[in-house]
Amino acid sequence: MSCECLTDKVVNTIKTVFEQINKRKKLIGVLLIILVAVGIVGGRKFWHYAESSEFCGSCHEMDVHYDSFMSSNHHNEHVHACHTCHIGPGLKGFLHAKLSDGAHDSFEHSRKTYLTSENSGLFITIAEDSVPIVNGNCTRCHTDNPEYTKDPTHMESVAQSKRVGEDGSLKGFFCTDCHIGVVHPSWSADVYKEYAEKKVPPFGIFVENDCYACHRHATPKVVKEWTASPHSKGGVSCIACHGNDHGVIVERGGKVLPNKCGECHESMYNDFAKSKHFNGRIVAEIASTKDVTMRDDCKKCHMLGLNQPWDEGGGGSCEGCHPKHLFSRENASDSKVCKNCHIGGPSHAQLDLGPKSMHGNLFATRRREGKPEIKCQTCHSDPYSHHNFNRNVGMLSID
Repeated sequence: MSCECLTDKVVNTIKTVFEQINKRKKLIGVLLIILVAVGIVGGRKFWHYAESSEFCGSCHEMDVHYDSFMSSNHHNEHVHACHTCHIGPGLKGFLHAKLSDGAHDSFEHSRKTYLTSENSGLFITIAEDSVPIVNGNCTRCHTDNPEYTKDPTHMESVAQSKRVGEDGSLKGFFCTDCHIGVVHPSWSADVYKEYAEKKVPPFGIFVENDCYACHRHATPKVVKEWTASPHSKGGVSCIACHGNDHGVIVERGGKVLPNKCGECHESMYNDFAKSKHFNGRIVAEIASTKDVTMRDDCKKCHMLGLNQPWDEGGGGSCEGCHPKHLFSRENASDSKVCKNCHIGGPSHAQLDLGPKSMHGNLFATRRREGKPEIKCQTCHSDPYSHHNFNRNVGMLSID
């Protein structure tokens, strides 16, 4: 009985409401229009506010990020808000940012995660799956705006560069692997910049990203050469060749022995190890070359077979022909590499180019006939051992 009474009351209440609406249709209509208008205008204003950097900075966790962005060079007419960098293209990019970083950060803010003493040292960071989005926006902005791109070829090289992931597979290389601390603060970036500006080499064990972040300031040309090299495209990092102990790297002057290169380039190293370039010409009868002091101008040519005090086994150098850090096969195949020592080098290494000499006559004849100059490697490369160059000319075939 009580249930029937309650039902009747609800039905009567609904009827009364509809009767009142019918009596005041115009007033209700006006109120609805006002309510919708206020909702649209207010919603639009809130939407624009939610898209602004001020909205992101309204939470105390974002104070450092907000202040650093507002004072950085990236806060300009092109990058006017956080969303320019942190949201990907289209609806998918927007929803990902809001549901990934946005929802997570809002949830942690409501829990006061960063206020508790247990987590007071935590620093709010970008979600792992949002890093590619930020880097995609870096590429887009610096490609579409030439005034913000000093070297377009560098962008192309970075796009092709790879790094080895935790599972051993090759992953994409990101702008932020080198350019950390550009917009938001990074203690490591600030420290590395100080080291680079004061030209003080750090000592200790470092990881791959440390190399990029520091040498971006210390040796920017080296970093650009590496990104344009076959090594970067194959995921061969600084540590793979130089090791991770920077004290040892400094002691060795950054040099890498051919036998280290031979761990990957085995056949090339074996060929080179048999050559006179590697073994060198005997200039003195001594028990060991490890303690020999050589003039710097001699080292330019004799570096190919010169031992170092820290050598274990054979010494030598691959960079005599393969200029680091490009390690370009094209450059190493150019006759200029040979001419550095055998034409422009010291007198005892000079190639006889007189009119009556074999080489002088050959080059002069080709110039008269309008033919391109042949490469040294065309004749002096052993067809079965292409890193063992010698005096013997085999299988000579010159057009």
